Amino acid sequence: MCVQVIAAACPDRPTPGERLVLDGLRSWASSRMDGGAPEIAVQRIVAWRASERVGAFFVAWMRAVEEGRRRPIEIHCVHCHGASIDEQRLVAALGVAAIDPDLGEALLEPLLVDPGVVITLARALNGALAASGLPVPARLRTEPIPPPRSEATVH
Repeated sequence: MCVQVIAAACPDRPTPGERLVLDGLRSWASSRMDGGAPEIAVQRIVAWRASERVGAFFVAWMRAVEEGRRRPIEIHCVHCHGASIDEQRLVAALGVAAIDPDLGEALLEPLLVDPGVVITLARALNGALAASGLPVPARLRTEPIPPPRSEATVH
C-alpha cells in the first residue's frame, strides 16, 4: 500500500521493479569488486524478491552486459540513493525494450559493442518481472523537455 501511495505521489521515483533491478546491478558490481562471482548470490536475491525465472533472466542479462561492454560501467554502491548515468541507461533500456527495441539499443550504444543481445534479454527479463508483479515501465515523455533558460553572461 505504501508503495502505491509513493508511486502516485512521485512518478519519478523508482518503481519496485526498477528498485529490484538497481539493487541487482549494485549487488553484482559489489561482488565483482570484492573479487567474487556474483551469479549465484545475485540470482538468489532476485529470485527471493521476484521469482526463479526473473533471477535466471537477470543473470543472463548481466552476463550479456558484462561481456558486451565497451568500457567499465559506472555502478553506484548498494547504499547510494541516486543512479549513475550508466545505471539509468540500463534501467531505461530495460523498460523500453518491449515497445521500442531500437530506442533501447540507442540508449545502450555508448555502453555496449552490440546492444541487440542485451535488448533481447531485456525484453524477456521485463516480461518475467511483469509476470511477478514488478514491471519496469517505459518512461517515455509525451511532451518535449523545455530547454534551460539562458542567462546573460556578465563580464
